[in-house]
Amino acid sequence: MDQEAAVPRLVRFGAFELDLIDKELRRQGLRIKLHEKPLQILLLLLERAGQVVDREDLRQRLWPADTYVNFDANLITTLSNLRHALGDSSDSPIFIETIPRRGYRFVAPITRLNDSTKSETHTPDPTQTFPAPAEQPGIETPAREMARFPRLLPVLAGILLVASGIASLAYIYWFGPSTEAKGSSHKTTILVTPFINLSGDPKQDYLSEGLTDELITRLGQSSPQYLSVIARSTSMQYEHSPLPVNQIARQQKVDYVLEGSFHRQGDQVHITAQLFRAKDQGSLWAEAYDRDAANLLSIQSDVANRIAESLSLKVLPDATSLGAPPETVNSEAYDDYLKGIFACNRASLEGEEGAIQLLRRSVNEDPRFARAYAALASCYGASFHFGFLSSEATHEQAKAAALKALELDSSLEDAHLALANILYEYDWDWAASEREFRRALEINPSSASAHRFYSGYLTMVGRYDEALIQVRMAQQLDPISLDTRSMACLVLNASREYKRAIEECQKILELDPSSVLASYYVATAHLYLKDYAQSLSELKKLRAANNDSSHTFLLVASAIANAAEGNQSDAKKGLDELLKLSKSSLVTPYELAEVCSHLGDKDQTFAHLNEALDQHSYDLVYLASDADFDEIRADPRYQVIERRLEYPNSVLETPFRQASK
Repeated sequence: MDQEAAVPRLVRFGAFELDLIDKELRRQGLRIKLHEKPLQILLLLLERAGQVVDREDLRQRLWPADTYVNFDANLITTLSNLRHALGDSSDSPIFIETIPRRGYRFVAPITRLNDSTKSETHTPDPTQTFPAPAEQPGIETPAREMARFPRLLPVLAGILLVASGIASLAYIYWFGPSTEAKGSSHKTTILVTPFINLSGDPKQDYLSEGLTDELITRLGQSSPQYLSVIARSTSMQYEHSPLPVNQIARQQKVDYVLEGSFHRQGDQVHITAQLFRAKDQGSLWAEAYDRDAANLLSIQSDVANRIAESLSLKVLPDATSLGAPPETVNSEAYDDYLKGIFACNRASLEGEEGAIQLLRRSVNEDPRFARAYAALASCYGASFHFGFLSSEATHEQAKAAALKALELDSSLEDAHLALANILYEYDWDWAASEREFRRALEINPSSASAHRFYSGYLTMVGRYDEALIQVRMAQQLDPISLDTRSMACLVLNASREYKRAIEECQKILELDPSSVLASYYVATAHLYLKDYAQSLSELKKLRAANNDSSHTFLLVASAIANAAEGNQSDAKKGLDELLKLSKSSLVTPYELAEVCSHLGDKDQTFAHLNEALDQHSYDLVYLASDADFDEIRADPRYQVIERRLEYPNSVLETPFRQASK
């Protein structure tokens, strides 16, 4: 067969790559979980890229004539799942455009690669056909999903900066800026789009992310009273985006957009940066840099300083100086630091090229590199929460890394955040923890991560109104992230405003029907409203769609709901399964205590709570406000445990605590 006519092995579009032989969708080398039906739709759309695919063609490909289904409902759900996997939106499509009353069209340029690895980048070719996908289960992602620990959303959303499950750019049109977060005076807002890697080498993507992160952080600190910088997780949604500057600015409601690119070839790096004004797409300035790649730190620091200074000059004439550039760092240490951050953002934590090993290597190569210690502290926290490392050893290592970072540079926001989480989550030093949160926000008020972390803390101490304000502030800085929005559901459930929680979650589910977190919070809200049948129905659907070890919290919730409804047999079966899973650290002693409490087994409840206490289990921070333990609060054994945790009065004096006395 002529090589030019050969069926391609790979199809690339944006940051994605579809392997037509192995039936795998990958984003920057990481496999994306995509079930059979969404995969079939994607293949059909690519097969006719640039042309409208009629609904009838989709029906014939996905559901043969002898298959009886609710076509409209199933098509909507399947397309929603596909768009969710691609981070696309029906309102502002990057890949899949809806043609009203007709069908759908794939609108992004694609690159086809055949077995000879020769590539051709082009606009969609309607004559190209691809083999239909084989029947297969969902493709697994390499990292455990954040949703395994829904209660840890405020912690993990900050540690893993690129949150999974971001549904769509339509978010800002539905929710817009919140009234809680609006100030009386307007702040100038800037979005830094990801620096484009023009090297043709995906292994250099870590440099692109490092440069983007450096600019976001430094700009956020440059003039905190007057300048807001959109968060990294929202910024990264525009990686490889074909959208023009004015559309990006309109979607995010920003005043300025900063774009850039780099090309690395051997020891040389060419970097460009350009600042656009949103209202007229006017270019305020543009600069290019040609440097030696041997010292990545000097390149990024110089570019960040020059851009930040230019922004201060052009945008904020009275903004304070950024001060001296960062400390001099061994170039190999900085390279490993950037690779470590890149890996941590993707939850790739273990192994020789995992985040922790890379960051350990970085601090060994340069023991005075403060930012590497701060990143190491954060990644240790992620490793523990994903069950990779034990509690005591991990927290001690994380605390030591955070303290070392602050010893070397007390102005590091990330180090203050890592230490703040350790202080309340493991040391139960609530007052010291809040001081660290406040200090982080003083350093960089534009940090969406700091607002998310602080919201989690405020929820644990019963200051729910303040927690919601922090969520709304994080939303303004990170407007696309539905995981950030889900934190409002967590706060409302914790404050026992269950009907408000359901309303909040339903808004998310309208955008992303497959959101596990939003559906979970709806199910638990129904549980505590004593609508057990509805709760169990929601949980049954969730477990059917997410029946794997990363979703054991659904099994916990199901066991609790069965016990609350009086289904003792089903609840005990669930508990038996949880006890088996607890042997491999997939279930915590605290979760076992929750189930035993609803089963009325007080002795086992306290046995598990004391085990959690001995382990300094992270989820004990929920104990004082957890509705699962309302029935045992009068027991002296409970009061002993609560005194050990030394909760602040703000949570001990909440109205529902007072009512239970």
